[in-house]
Amino acid sequence: MNCPNCNIQMPDDTAFCPNCGRRIATSSQVLRTLQGRYELTKKLGQGGMGSVYLAADRRLSTVRWAVKEMSDAAITSPLERQQAGDAFRQEAELLARLSHPNLPRVTDHFEEDGKNYLVMEFVPGETLLDYCKRNPLPRPLNEVLGWAGQLCDVLSYLHNQRPPVIFRDLKPANIILTPDGTLKLIDFGIARLFKPGQNRDTQAYGTMGYSAPEQYGRGQTDARSDIYSMGVLLHQLLTGFDPAAAPFRLPPASQVNPSIPAGISAALERATNNDPEQRFGSVEELRQALIGSGQLVQRGATSQPQIAASLGVPTPPPAVGGMAKSTDLARTAFWMGAISAGMMLFAAILVGIGAASGNTNSGFNTSGVLLALLSFVTGPASAVVGVVALTRPQISNTSQGRRDAVVGIVAGLSTLLLCCVVIVLMPSSSDPEAQRLQPIARNISS
Repeated sequence: MNCPNCNIQMPDDTAFCPNCGRRIATSSQVLRTLQGRYELTKKLGQGGMGSVYLAADRRLSTVRWAVKEMSDAAITSPLERQQAGDAFRQEAELLARLSHPNLPRVTDHFEEDGKNYLVMEFVPGETLLDYCKRNPLPRPLNEVLGWAGQLCDVLSYLHNQRPPVIFRDLKPANIILTPDGTLKLIDFGIARLFKPGQNRDTQAYGTMGYSAPEQYGRGQTDARSDIYSMGVLLHQLLTGFDPAAAPFRLPPASQVNPSIPAGISAALERATNNDPEQRFGSVEELRQALIGSGQLVQRGATSQPQIAASLGVPTPPPAVGGMAKSTDLARTAFWMGAISAGMMLFAAILVGIGAASGNTNSGFNTSGVLLALLSFVTGPASAVVGVVALTRPQISNTSQGRRDAVVGIVAGLSTLLLCCVVIVLMPSSSDPEAQRLQPIARNISS
């Protein structure tokens, strides 16, 4: 459609012209306006404590927000009403100070007409619950473990806050899957700050089946409580087993779905142990257990085209050629650099032995020089490959890829330094290979 004022072309659902700022009359009825700014146009969902609305912004005409409303009208108990208000304000203050790709960005919160409101980034997509209703369980292993990588990222971020933030309600309904495959955690209403020294939580909250036993008055929740919930979630996605059917008594994942590798099944069994002391001590330990199984997929990259297609979003065709895996280039730099540095070090040892023998034409000298010449080529090459690898988003966005690329660069540069050591140790010699290497090394040293 076109703006009636300046005639610029705009998407059909635009509320304000991005060129002249004029409000565009649309078929979407404005339900009400908050703070003289946020125009609620559509109810996105409703829960026990209120609703979530899609809102247009009178100040930022091209931006849409999700506005969460908390109403305590249905709460009769004064104590419960106070707890509900406290939980909502905690969610607002908590999210306002957090910043992570897997969390919605909060921009405002206020009270109006006796109700509390939270304004946050509108996240397109659908919850994992809705996604799994359209795409029956169990889900493919690479898809689920791609999500696992993202959940490990965001939970690790929350648990490393000071004090740590415990989500406490990780379940499909509280995770949004965007068209590009990114997961976003929503509904921090029962999240809490970990308080060392407490024997148990002040209030028992959670969703039966997904929440850890200690959330029901058996102890204090900590990072291991979120690990339990993540284990239950992954177990359900991989097996289709409903955790609410048998809370705290999950069967081994490989028993329900024999196609699940034993390493994955064992990791999930440990993560969902009813005794917190028997679980993984941190999300990173769980991540390492999944990586050790050889199955963890970083950031869900392999499943994004499938997800986008399922949500009706067009995706570009897959790239032709290149490396078979996103981290292959970084891994090449890693091994080239490590081998080159090792060869140059061995060359320095050989030349050192030759120098100690006093024989300038020793076979040690010749062998060392030949190794040094070969390493002089492969070492810098590994550094170049590592730099190229770091420029690729598929690699720079993964900790494994970044690590391998950086090691390749450092090892390649170390090879050049070791080459200088070889020259210092190398005695004057009539050996033609040694004479060929000497001017090269002098140039490096200068």
